[in-house]
Amino acid sequence: MARYAVGEDVKVKMPRGLSKRGVMGISVLYTTSPEAKFDGAVGTVTEINPKGPYGIPLYLVDFRGHENRVSIPWQVQWFREEWIVSMERKDDKLQVADRTAASGYGRTTTGESS
Repeated sequence: MARYAVGEDVKVKMPRGLSKRGVMGISVLYTTSPEAKFDGAVGTVTEINPKGPYGIPLYLVDFRGHENRVSIPWQVQWFREEWIVSMERKDDKLQVADRTAASGYGRTTTGESS
């Protein structure tokens, strides 16, 4: 079952991770992929391929007609389902916050010496 529908506005959100310097950004596993250049861009889903390569659904996102702050290299691109988020959903921010909280940056000691 497709998570997004044709005509729905989506935003590209590539997986996040730390670089060697400890700076949060696009995960180093995806920085060299062409899709990483679209991070933060808003577009409209125009086509869905439910049985893409390896059985992963792909979404064709069209960026024409949207005011994007990022410079995109071309107008349309196929994206995996986990690389895009809907513009209408409010719970996407909560999911991103949950992922960053689980990355191990919480306080692990009480501050008291034993």
